[in-house]
Amino acid sequence: MAPTSKVGPSLSPVVVFLLGAASATALVVFFVTSAARPAWPALEAGAQRRGKVPGSATVRCSTPRANGTAGAEQHAGVTAPSANDETGADDGEAEFARMLRRAAMEDRTVIMTSVNEAWAAPGSLLDSFLESFRVGENVSHFVKHIVVVAMDEGAFRRCRAVHPHCHLLRPEKEGLDLSGAKSYMTKDYLDLVWSKLKLQQRILELGYNLLFTDVDVAWFRNPLVHITMAADITTSSDFYFGDPDDLGNFPNTGFIYFKSTPRNARAMAYWHAARRRFPENHDQFVFNEIKRELAGELGVRIRFIDAATVSGFCQLGRDLNRIATVHMTCCIGLENKLFDLKRVVADWKRYMAHPLWERRMGKIGWTFEGGRCIH
Repeated sequence: MAPTSKVGPSLSPVVVFLLGAASATALVVFFVTSAARPAWPALEAGAQRRGKVPGSATVRCSTPRANGTAGAEQHAGVTAPSANDETGADDGEAEFARMLRRAAMEDRTVIMTSVNEAWAAPGSLLDSFLESFRVGENVSHFVKHIVVVAMDEGAFRRCRAVHPHCHLLRPEKEGLDLSGAKSYMTKDYLDLVWSKLKLQQRILELGYNLLFTDVDVAWFRNPLVHITMAADITTSSDFYFGDPDDLGNFPNTGFIYFKSTPRNARAMAYWHAARRRFPENHDQFVFNEIKRELAGELGVRIRFIDAATVSGFCQLGRDLNRIATVHMTCCIGLENKLFDLKRVVADWKRYMAHPLWERRMGKIGWTFEGGRCIH
């Protein structure tokens, strides 16, 4: 018993000291956390006002000025523009924004093509273009994501008769007639091909990715699998030399993809402004001339698609098992383009009529049966 009585009193000061220290520490922690607690809601509220919340990847889209070059950030969490984003826009602009929402894919990609009255007439390019989606391999669903831009009233009426998403683009110059089959490189032809660029820029500004396709392109397989999100712009090639990042490749802007970023909106404005430096040339020529400027001065990454898959007559892919699209490139004149486009579609139908095992052997090729363009 004696050892016990000596130990007990000797421990009492230690216990008292520890209890006192613990109480003081708890009191300090309480005051510190109480003082710090209001900072987080204030920070969060400020972040919400700026469109970001800590820990969140979502960025709110804002609709830029109609003639501006600032666009919405491309992001996995981008949301569609609300009705408030269209405040102050005229009825045509508001309807165009609504059309884009209806046509957009889940990742906010819109496919766009453009036609005038001659290209949209019954039996002309628009009909063959749409037919290629019906006979292609698992591409028919893309039709509902296409916005057809009509360059004149006749094209607009015809478009509305055959397609749900049609937009009438008024010419920049009053009295300009864009309805006929324009001869290649004439002034009317140049006005026609350049008139679509500002609308493409607007689509990017509204926060949509854009895949532009000429109407003389036949779609047979999904070409989006050949587009990388690592690039700002992905373009088809008239002449492809093996390296998708080589700026020495020759682009074809009749099939070109833009991610929706401020940089691409600026690139589109830069491209359009460059027309003044090359007044007698079309948009594709100018793009090829400024591609290094876009990459160097604006930091735009441009990637080229192998012509064996997203193909055209300039450098035609011969393996139908790899073909995704065929463009009537290196071919001048509406009649010649239409003649060969119909034969490309006919050859595809013939190819698809064979059993799968026979198609996979790779021995079924193009015939073109009297084609008029360069093959």
